[in-house]
Amino acid sequence: MVTTAELEALARNDRYLHEFVEAFRLCPYAKSCRESGKLHRRVLRSRDEALPAIREIEALPEQDVEVALLILPSEPASGEPSARDFAAFCAGLRERMFAAHGGDAPFYCVAFHPDLPRDLLDANRAVHFIRRSPDPSLQLVRASVLRAVRGESGGGSRYVDTSKLSLEEAMALASPLSLAERIAQTNFATLQREGAGRLEALLSSFRRR
Repeated sequence: MVTTAELEALARNDRYLHEFVEAFRLCPYAKSCRESGKLHRRVLRSRDEALPAIREIEALPEQDVEVALLILPSEPASGEPSARDFAAFCAGLRERMFAAHGGDAPFYCVAFHPDLPRDLLDANRAVHFIRRSPDPSLQLVRASVLRAVRGESGGGSRYVDTSKLSLEEAMALASPLSLAERIAQTNFATLQREGAGRLEALLSSFRRR
């Protein structure tokens, strides 16, 4: 049974996705990923539930999920130290995921946190600001999708259908197309145009009160 707290966490995440990521086109693929039903979300009660949840998601049919969000509303969100601690927790999970699969984990894990730094010195550093989700969250992106995008399965680069990419798929690309860099630069221009102060206030409005 879904609790009120879990529904509230999902509602906060909905606002972040709809009113920030999609509204400002920070990821041109987020909406299609969500609408295709390949975005999987869960609210976890503690860190102890993270690894079992990851194992369950890894066991799902590949065609059913490309991106998963594990939302942890009980995690501290009291400034940058808590964000760094959560990022370290995420890094530890990544290591365990790769170790469990002989270095070939089916998903890649990235930390989102409401207190990630507001570092807008350049496009790459501004990515942390964009990842200021309302609650500490772990985003999993299917590695096979990333490999296909890079053209690793066929040897060399190939045409990329960008309509099928998600946020982290795009951000993690390292192809000759430099798609990740282009997205980062476009997002950086959006932050400058819209105003970091305004967007920071919007992100703060999504947070739990």
